[in-house]
Amino acid sequence: MTALHHLVFFWINLTPASPTWLMGLARLCSTALPVGLLLFVLLLLVVGPTPWRRMALHMLWAMVLAWLITSGLADLFPSPRPFALGLGHLGLAHKATPSFPSSHASVACALAAVAWHLAPHPLARWPVVCLALLVAWSRVALGMHFPIDILAGAVIGVASAVLALSWASLTAQRNGRWHGRRLP
Repeated sequence: MTALHHLVFFWINLTPASPTWLMGLARLCSTALPVGLLLFVLLLLVVGPTPWRRMALHMLWAMVLAWLITSGLADLFPSPRPFALGLGHLGLAHKATPSFPSSHASVACALAAVAWHLAPHPLARWPVVCLALLVAWSRVALGMHFPIDILAGAVIGVASAVLALSWASLTAQRNGRWHGRRLP
């Protein structure tokens, strides 16, 4: 597994010879994009139409849950980042905190999984999924995570979304409502 793991990492990790625009895109996706997504969710929560506000609330719950789970697992299973092991090229300054699992990937995938399930318009699903994939890619491209960290983060993110949506469904059933509609 280690050989394949490292092979995939080196295939994705950008080097000083990589195009400048690609390095810039990775940096943007790793720093500004997560903040932008969070601000977008908060904006939807405050001023969006009711179905979008409901989706944004579920997104926030799933994102918080994903972040809590990844933080706990990072404390339980500290794993060094690639640059701490002298592997690959670091494209963005970062502390040598635990690498496994990726909180960026888990939070972005939690957001995308909720959007996939609850987006009031089907065309709204794909952009959110693509943005989450860009966040995940950027973490390996910049040398801050191994692919397995991203994969684990993605699984945690999707599981967090399922848990958040299941909890909402159970609560709604108890209250007799789901997404503003009375249950039969």
